[in-house]
Amino acid sequence: MGIVTDKLPLYVESMPGGQLLISSLDKMINWSRANSLWPLSFGTKCCAIEMLMATGAAHQDLARFGAEVARATPRQADLMVIAGLITKKMAPRMRTIYEQMAEPRYVMATGGCAIAGGPYIYGSYHIVRGADEIVPVDVYVPGCPPRPEAFFYGLLALQKLIKEGESIREPGVRRKPVLARMPAGFTVDDMDVDMQA
Repeated sequence: MGIVTDKLPLYVESMPGGQLLISSLDKMINWSRANSLWPLSFGTKCCAIEMLMATGAAHQDLARFGAEVARATPRQADLMVIAGLITKKMAPRMRTIYEQMAEPRYVMATGGCAIAGGPYIYGSYHIVRGADEIVPVDVYVPGCPPRPEAFFYGLLALQKLIKEGESIREPGVRRKPVLARMPAGFTVDDMDVDMQA
């Protein structure tokens, strides 16, 4: 009993007799959703190779964010990580994959190409000007390609967004998208995974 009340003081109240009372089911559900993300990688170009592979490397600890279980099918995923350039031919397929994902679903656009078309947007007739023209994006992670630390910072921003976001009473209610730009001098050692709220 002590472990639960130590880790979740905002959500759990102790009662006489050693029993627990969950104060708000919405907060508890959002906390569990934020700490158990199942990502689906939608990589089309260099950011998928550079950033997503470096993030999944052995010295990066993706498990502490609850996102180590990558899914190959959209029906089992709740987070789409878009990395790379999106062409107009690929856009309908990306929308279909998004619609097949489990609810509630979240989208993270990583890299300059996924956010705004990157350097390929100039003089190109077949490039989409960002993923937000096709699917609603929750978190933007800038960079070309973004560093693994920036990706982790984006995951922390998404977790915070989920914890403050949807509820059972208001499904589908979303906050405005977040730009997860890392502060100058910020490293992996400075990241503190917040289990409290």
